[in-house]
Amino acid sequence: MTQRNLAFITGHVRGSETLAGTVLDQVERFVELGRRNIVVMVDTFPDLEDATIDALHRLAHRAAELKANVKFAALNERTVTALRRRPTTASLHIIERVDQIPGAA
Repeated sequence: MTQRNLAFITGHVRGSETLAGTVLDQVERFVELGRRNIVVMVDTFPDLEDATIDALHRLAHRAAELKANVKFAALNERTVTALRRRPTTASLHIIERVDQIPGAA
């Protein structure tokens, strides 16, 4: 990948941080660094419960406010299936192949 304004967000949280707080901090920090194409690696999130889906929606909303392009990568078939079962994820831009990631060669 050759795109300099590309950043990846994972579902890893440290210590007592919340998932929503962590991903919001990350998107704000990346945009501040000039990275406007954000890829959220949904496969790395520990679960796809309501709180996680809410965090993804909040991240998408905040990215839009910051004029960043966010895509949610679900490359594992199990994750894709779980996302498709939730009607609330239909508004998220979910990609299922590596070649759909911005800047992928």
